[in-house]
Amino acid sequence: MKARLIGEPELEFRARNRHIDPRYGVAVYGPADADSPSAPRDISVGLVGPAAAIDGMRGWLERCRTRIEAKEAKPGQENLHQPFPGFSADTSFGAGLVFDEALVREIPDRQLRLLAKADVKAAIAEGAGMYADAARSLAETGRCRVILCARPEEIREHDSEPAEPGGDDAENEEEPGETQIGRDFHDVLKAQALGLACPLQVMRRETWEGTVRRGDIPRILQDEATRAWNLHIALYYKAGGTPWRMPRRDSDLSTCYVGVSFYRTTDGEELHTAVAQVFNERGDGVVVRGGTATISKADRRPHLTEADARKLLSDALAEYRRTHGHQPARIVLHKSSQFSPAEVSGFQGAADEREIDFLDLIWIQRRGAPHLFRTGQLPPLRGTSVQLDPRTLLLYTRGSIPYFRTYPGLYVPQPLLLRPAGDGTDLRAAGTDVLALSKMNWNNAQLDERDPLTLRTAYRVGAILRHVPPDAQIAARYAYYM
Repeated sequence: MKARLIGEPELEFRARNRHIDPRYGVAVYGPADADSPSAPRDISVGLVGPAAAIDGMRGWLERCRTRIEAKEAKPGQENLHQPFPGFSADTSFGAGLVFDEALVREIPDRQLRLLAKADVKAAIAEGAGMYADAARSLAETGRCRVILCARPEEIREHDSEPAEPGGDDAENEEEPGETQIGRDFHDVLKAQALGLACPLQVMRRETWEGTVRRGDIPRILQDEATRAWNLHIALYYKAGGTPWRMPRRDSDLSTCYVGVSFYRTTDGEELHTAVAQVFNERGDGVVVRGGTATISKADRRPHLTEADARKLLSDALAEYRRTHGHQPARIVLHKSSQFSPAEVSGFQGAADEREIDFLDLIWIQRRGAPHLFRTGQLPPLRGTSVQLDPRTLLLYTRGSIPYFRTYPGLYVPQPLLLRPAGDGTDLRAAGTDVLALSKMNWNNAQLDERDPLTLRTAYRVGAILRHVPPDAQIAARYAYYM
C-alpha cells in the first residue's frame, strides 16, 4: 500500500479567481456571484425574539458591518485565523443587512416564562409554534429576504451539551444517515417554516455574546471574527447568493451530486428516505423527499426497493432539471450505508431512463477505517489517501494543513472509507470530489469539514423532515433546511 496526497481543492470566487480558503477568497476577491445582477445587495431581515435578545442580536450585527480583527495566532500560523472584512456594500461582500422596525416581532417575556415551566416536549411545540406564527407574519409582508430568530433560553433541549455558535444554531457530529433526535426547537421551528416565502436563521445568545454559561462559569467559544464569518456566509447564501463554488473546466462534465439518508418519523415507527440535496458545482441545491425504506436482515440498515430507488433518483433529476434548465451529464450519489443490489439496479435504471451515461454510487463509511500515523506529532495531512484494495479508498478529509502550518482540530482525525458500488468508478476522482465537497458547507466558512456536503445536508434535512407530515408540501430549496 502506498499513501498518496490529493491536493487541496481550490474554490472559485468573483471573476473566477481561485483560492483554497473560503475566507481569504471572499475577503480578497468577493463572493462568486458578486458581478451577477441577481446577487443580493440590500438584504432586508426580519427579527423575532424577546426584546432584549433582539437588541443584542441587532447590536452585534450592526458591529459586524465593519472589520473585526482576527484572533491572535502563533508565529507562522497567521492563516489559521482570518479577520472578518465587515458585511456591507463597501466591503468585499458587496451586500449589507437592512433593518426596519416594521420587520420586528417581539415575543413577550410572559409567554416565555410560561414555557420555562412546561415539560420539554410541550415547551418545544408551543415555542416553535409561537415563533413560526411571528415569522409567518413577517414573511407575508413580502419584504424579508431572511428572518433571524433569537432562540429562547427558556426552552431546554434534549441535548445536554450547548451548541457551538457559528452558522445556523450549530452543526453536530451525529452519524449522517438515520436521524433520531437532534436540536429539537431548531428542527421543529424549521419544519413549521418550510412553507414561508423566505428562510429562517436561528441564533443563540452565545453567537452575539461569545460566551456560554455552565452554572456560574462562563466559557469562551469561537472568536468574534470566526462567528461573524460563519453567520454572514450563511445569511448571504440564504438571501440567494453564492459565496463560492467548485470550479469546473470547460472539458469537465456537468455533474449532479446527490446525498441519500434515512430518518424516522417522530413516533419512531416508520422509516423514510430523504435526498438531502441535489446540486451542481455552483452550489444551487434542491431537496426531494422519497418513499418508505425497510430494514435489511443482512446488515440491519435501511434500504430502498428497486422501484423506490428508481423513483427517488428520477424525482431528484426532474427537480434538478426544473431548477437548472438541463439534465446533468454525470451523477455522483453518496450514501452512508452499503448499496443493496436492488438500490443499484433502481438508481441505474433512473439514470438510463434519462440517457445519463456516467453514474457513480459511493458508500462513504464514517467508522471502522484504519488509522495512519505520520512521523512527528501532527496527524496525517488532509487529503492523504490510501487504496486498500481495488474498491476501497481511505481518505483523510480532516488532518494537518500546510496552509495553516498545523492541525486545526481538537481530536484525532477520523478518516473515511470510500467504497464504490460498481467497477467503473475512478477512486482518486471520487476522493477528489469528496474532498472538494467537504468545503461546500455555507453554514460556516471552515476549510476542512469532515463530511462531504452530500452527507452533511442529508442529515440536516432528515432531522427537519421527521417533524413534517408525509403528505405535506415541503420547500425544495436547501437554504430552508440549513
